[in-house]
Amino acid sequence: MKVLTINEELFIGAGGHQATYIHPIDKTKCIKIPHMKDDGDVRKEMRYRKICAAKLEKSRLVTEFFGTVETNLGLGYVFERVIDYNGKTSQDLKNFLPKTKPDAKTLQRIWTILLNFKSDFLHENIAIVDSDIENFMVQEHSPGAYRVRIVDNIGTPVLIPLVYWFEFAAAWKAKRRWNKLVDSFAADYPEIILPEFAAQLKEK
Repeated sequence: MKVLTINEELFIGAGGHQATYIHPIDKTKCIKIPHMKDDGDVRKEMRYRKICAAKLEKSRLVTEFFGTVETNLGLGYVFERVIDYNGKTSQDLKNFLPKTKPDAKTLQRIWTILLNFKSDFLHENIAIVDSDIENFMVQEHSPGAYRVRIVDNIGTPVLIPLVYWFEFAAAWKAKRRWNKLVDSFAADYPEIILPEFAAQLKEK
């Protein structure tokens, strides 16, 4: 098997479990390399992707997985790279959301993005582990048109994951996760997630 060479010029970012690099041959893909050889977080995601492959194949939210490759830094997992229409790496939600109150036009755009995210998330019932907003990226797929993508921490660590096989369980869990996410938004971005909008975002 050919070994791909990864260097620091291709580095995108790193989390607690893995580092992400631009694929050296195909810039529309990225390669995630676990910090540890047998990482439980990676095993969890691969299990979810295997069991729920048919569901994830139709997902608007979850990035596509293309298999593994050997690299000079170890075994890499190849995924769709979330990029904007201009070829730049999309921003995660933490960096996309402004720290101070934006103008009315920008605020309305953010609200629309989050409402569309709610619609997609509760339609697809994707299993996520936590509400860390760095796992969500905002992709401007054409000028002025945005959608949120899920790039990490999918699946569940439980031994018998009912959410993998039963859609009612997946819907119940997704609703709980979504409402926790809204609470997190409201706490961290009070200038953007105003009380009346938080109430609109919440799923009853």
